[in-house]
Amino acid sequence: MRATVQKFFPIVVVGGGAGGLELVTALARAGHRDVLLIDRNACHVWKPRLHEMAAGLGAADVDEISYATVAEHWGFSFRQGTLSDVSPQDRTITVGAVRNADGAVIVPEFKVNYDALVLALGGVTPDLGVDGVHEHSLMLDDGKDAEEMFVRLSRGLLAKSLMSDASAFEVVIAGSGSTGVELASHLIESRQCNTIAPRADLPEIRVTMLEATDEIMPGLSDEVRRGIRERLEKQGVRVETRQLVSRVTECAVETDDGARFRSDLTAWTTGIVGPRIAEDIAALDTNEKRQWCVKPTLQTLASDAIFALGDCAAIEDDPAPPSAQAASEQAAHLARYLPRWLFEGQTPEPFEFRNKGTVLSLGDGGSIAKVRTRFTDDFMIGDRFARAAYRGLYRQHQFHILGSVKGTQDWLADILQRGVGPRLKVFG
Repeated sequence: MRATVQKFFPIVVVGGGAGGLELVTALARAGHRDVLLIDRNACHVWKPRLHEMAAGLGAADVDEISYATVAEHWGFSFRQGTLSDVSPQDRTITVGAVRNADGAVIVPEFKVNYDALVLALGGVTPDLGVDGVHEHSLMLDDGKDAEEMFVRLSRGLLAKSLMSDASAFEVVIAGSGSTGVELASHLIESRQCNTIAPRADLPEIRVTMLEATDEIMPGLSDEVRRGIRERLEKQGVRVETRQLVSRVTECAVETDDGARFRSDLTAWTTGIVGPRIAEDIAALDTNEKRQWCVKPTLQTLASDAIFALGDCAAIEDDPAPPSAQAASEQAAHLARYLPRWLFEGQTPEPFEFRNKGTVLSLGDGGSIAKVRTRFTDDFMIGDRFARAAYRGLYRQHQFHILGSVKGTQDWLADILQRGVGPRLKVFG
């Protein structure tokens, strides 16, 4: 069946992650409501909280937000679907059919015409060509991955408990970036597992984190790395550096030097590359990490009418880090300059990343942050102040999406319900 051409939209944004959703809400709030958002999922979860879902917090606990509800609130349009092709010459995208669990087509393939297209599809974890990664490990690229990881964890713990197996449940995490570090910290406590059996009846969870280089968290300062490692080891996380993984099996992770780490659950958190669809869209240039190449204005090399932001894009000679902070800054930049380019013919200003620092949530290990301001050198903060900074980043994201009124309501609900019961999903 040929794809049908749908209504024309001046601005089409594909991908509703931290950058994409903030962009469409900012455009709509500024009066540009003839905007279409497309995402393969029906709901948005802030990616920096996926490690909490993997450790047992449900989607409602991390404030899952319905795209349709946000679209109705601000007045833009939303369609669920997966990008399958881009035609810069025709200014047309093709969106693949949406199917149910049985494979039946719910929404047929369709095409959308645009004046300006923004690709904000995020990134995925690369397998690095290591044997057994896809068969025997789990990645943490979206909410479904996080839910699957907790299912594997809880079922594994329950199985050991029912079989009276006194051995520890071994978790191996390959990669020590922010995702790996936060995941290790939250998995080793995993209080949510007491919903399947009393905590006293469950086996010990042991977490080993493997890093191929000399130090964890490559790219950060020695001070930050030392602080993170000390907190992880205090929690009981075993940190092994200079361990290049060569093979993953059903029950172990093997390294180049012959070491073998027993594993009941292997998490693969080895960085970020662009989305797989980038390989299939021949019209747009990509780099070695499968990211779309963009100019400093965030316009692609192939077409000034196509922009890209976040982990799916790389600025020539000056790439921004793979973080929600960078995606959010790029979204704010495009919200300001894209309408001027589209409606007034102005050349967009180049994007400049302003690094505000690093904030990590380490569960019982506390939070740790290195903050950067215009007026002082970088300085470290920890515990209550770092935790407040981490929550502040998330609240800022919520306020961007929900607005000041709804964002404040959600913040108050969080305070009132924290420690009392599960949060409600935001569906209206």
